[in-house]
Amino acid sequence: MELYQLRQFTAAARLENMTRAAHELNVAQPAISKTIRHLENDLGVELFERTGKGLRRTEAGDILLRYAQQILQAEEDARREIAESAQQAGSLCICALSLSEQIGEILSGFTRVCGDIRFRVTTTPEQSDLLLDSAVSREEIPADAELLGSEEICLAVPSSHRLAEQGSVALSELTEDSFIVLRNSHSFRQVSEHIFHATGLNPRIAIECDSAALQNRLISLGMGVALVASNAWQHAQQSSDIRLLHIRDADCRRYLYIRTLSRYQTRGMRDFKAYLRRFFTNFQV
Repeated sequence: MELYQLRQFTAAARLENMTRAAHELNVAQPAISKTIRHLENDLGVELFERTGKGLRRTEAGDILLRYAQQILQAEEDARREIAESAQQAGSLCICALSLSEQIGEILSGFTRVCGDIRFRVTTTPEQSDLLLDSAVSREEIPADAELLGSEEICLAVPSSHRLAEQGSVALSELTEDSFIVLRNSHSFRQVSEHIFHATGLNPRIAIECDSAALQNRLISLGMGVALVASNAWQHAQQSSDIRLLHIRDADCRRYLYIRTLSRYQTRGMRDFKAYLRRFFTNFQV
């Protein structure tokens, strides 16, 4: 087996579609089909079941995928360690399932303090080095992850809202209000659903949007209310036309953590994790 074969097989197995795999790898689709056929002939088994919608891995495909991922990760680790020994600028792939609104500031701050490094930010854990995510409680944090801190989840309302001048609010008072939610943040959606369930509120979702900036603008225009992470919101110096209210009928916090996905930890990765710890020093734990 050649490494290029394993890369093409892994992409096809992950995406369950040869056309999408070819697009991702920037190769012709027939080349991937030929690679898969050669692997199947070499191993004497079928790696995929061909369906009308794409591919489905066989048991043999699952086995090969497990080993292929380990082999490709080992190759990447070797390249990184060699580059580090030659004192070359490293690279770091970060999966930011949480903190997407602050990741730009985090990366620029790290670069100013610790020097040059190539970053790639994604929303998929596969082939990422570090995972930034959040949980609804300490107990939900993976055993191999490190807690960075926690922050309060508050209710953001327009300054013209009937409750805007109150310091705190019960979500049970908002049964008739429209909520604006972020549809591209799975982690924050989980936290929000946990809070809604705890307070017994079945929210009326009026708008789903893809960016915190748009959510902020819609709230300031009086289009609805939203649950927001208080530290991240205030740190970004959001609109003065919005008020943040404490939620008093539930324990409303999210717990931020970092998880190492790559087996080899480069110097850049160690430095970045140390910077994150300093960045979150002021976050309440």
